[in-house]
Amino acid sequence: AEDGIRDVERSRGLGDVYKRQKEGKVDFSQVITFNLDEYYELPPTHENSYNRFMDDNLFNFINVKRENIHVPQGLVPPDKIDAFCQNYEEAIKKAGGVDIQLLGIGRDGHIGFNEPLSKEDSRMRLVELDPITLNDAVREFSNIKLIPTKAITMGVGTIMEAKKVILIATGDHKASIIKESVEGECSGKVVASYLQKHKNTTFYLDKAAASELTKISRPWLAGGFDWSKVENRAKAVCFVSEQQKKAIEGLEMKDFELHSLLPLVQAHELGNLKKEIISFLKAKIIPIDHLPTKQKVLVLSPHSDDEFISLGGTLQKLLANSNEIMCAHMTSGTSSVEDCEVQKFIYAKQLHDVATGDKAAVQKSLELVGKITAFLQKKRESRFGFPDIEEMTAIKSIVRNAEAISACNYLGNITCAFLPGAKVDAIWELFKTFKPTVIYACGDLTDPNSPHRICWRAIQKLSLIHI
Repeated sequence: AEDGIRDVERSRGLGDVYKRQKEGKVDFSQVITFNLDEYYELPPTHENSYNRFMDDNLFNFINVKRENIHVPQGLVPPDKIDAFCQNYEEAIKKAGGVDIQLLGIGRDGHIGFNEPLSKEDSRMRLVELDPITLNDAVREFSNIKLIPTKAITMGVGTIMEAKKVILIATGDHKASIIKESVEGECSGKVVASYLQKHKNTTFYLDKAAASELTKISRPWLAGGFDWSKVENRAKAVCFVSEQQKKAIEGLEMKDFELHSLLPLVQAHELGNLKKEIISFLKAKIIPIDHLPTKQKVLVLSPHSDDEFISLGGTLQKLLANSNEIMCAHMTSGTSSVEDCEVQKFIYAKQLHDVATGDKAAVQKSLELVGKITAFLQKKRESRFGFPDIEEMTAIKSIVRNAEAISACNYLGNITCAFLPGAKVDAIWELFKTFKPTVIYACGDLTDPNSPHRICWRAIQKLSLIHI
C-alpha cells in the first residue's frame, strides 16, 4: 500500500489508541503479547512478515516492553521447530495464559494458520498452508510462487485455552464461512466452528460479513418481521429469486413455500407482489434526464479502472449530457502492473531513443535497461521476492497512468488526475483547482482493509476538515 494510505488507515484504526497513550490514558508497559503465527522461512524484516507488520502497525507506536513481545520466528531451523513451539507454549503458561485472544478468519475457516481438518486439541506446530490460503495471499505477495507454503501457528487447543476469544471478520468474501462457523456443524472441516464450544467467544462482524447469517439473510424466520415496508418485501422476493435462480416474473407459489414465505404471498397476492417489487427495483435506475447536465463532474476512483467498473454506463450518460468530467485516481496501482510490462517499457524507450539519434538519451536508456535487468534477475532468484527498486515503481506508475488516460480517451473527453496515496491535502487542492459542482466516489466498500474503503475514509476526513 502507499504510505499515504497507510497513514489514513492507521489514523482511522488505532489512531485513538496512540493518542490516548500519549495522553497517559492507556498504558501497555505491563502487557505481554503472543502472536498467533508466522510464515515459515520468511525473514522477520520481509514486508509480508507478521513480525514486520506488528512493528510497523502497533509495537513501534506503543510503550510495550520488547521483552514482553512474543512473535513466532520463521527462520527457526527444521531440527529446532519442535523445541521452539514447546518453549512458546511454556512462555504462554508462565505468563498466566492468554487473557484475550484476537482472531481473524480465513475463507477456508482457519483461525491462526490452523487449516481445515486441524484437530481440536492441536498445539503449536509447523503446518502446510491450504490452497485457498495461498491464493488469498497473492494480494500481498503479488505472485503465488513467492508465497511461503508453510507456517508456524498456535494450535486450536492453545487458542481454546484463552479466557476470552474475539473474532473479527469484515467483507462479503467472509460471509459464507462466517455462516458455517456460527450456524454449521462443529468440526475440523471449518476450524473456526470449534469456537462454538468456547465459553466466552464473541464474533464482531460488519454487515457484509454477517450478511449470510439467518437473522440477516432471512430475518422473517426470526419472527416479528414488518411486511408493511416495501423494502422488506423486496428483500424477501429478491432472496427467493436468487435462491431459485429465477427471474422475479417467473416465481411461483411453491418457490415461496420452499423458503417459509407463504404468509407473504397470502397477504400480498403473488401477481401484484411481483409487479410491485419489479417497479420498486426499476425506480432505483436513474434515467439520463435526471443526471447532471453541463456541470463540472469529479469522479474519485481508488484505481484507474474503478470508475468504469462502478460508473461505466453513468459516465457515458454524463458525457451525453455535456458535462465536463475529470477522473481522479487515488492510488498508484503499481501492484497491478507485471514486471514484464516494465521490461517492454524500457525496451520501447531504448528503441525510441535510438531512432531519434539522441546519444545522451540512448546512454541513459542503456543504463536503465542494465539496472532493471539486473534487479529482475536478482528478484527471480529470491525465494520470497522483495520490494521494487525506485525505477521499477516509477515505470509501473507511468504504465498504469497511461492505461487510465487511454481508457478515458476511449470513452470520451474525460480528463485524468493522479493522487497516489489518498492524501487529503492533494484531494483538497484538486477540489480548489477543478471546482467540481458534482462529485462521485466509486469503489467497493465491503472490505474495510481495501484501498477502496481507505480512499473513502480519506474523502470523509476531507469533508470533516474543509467542508
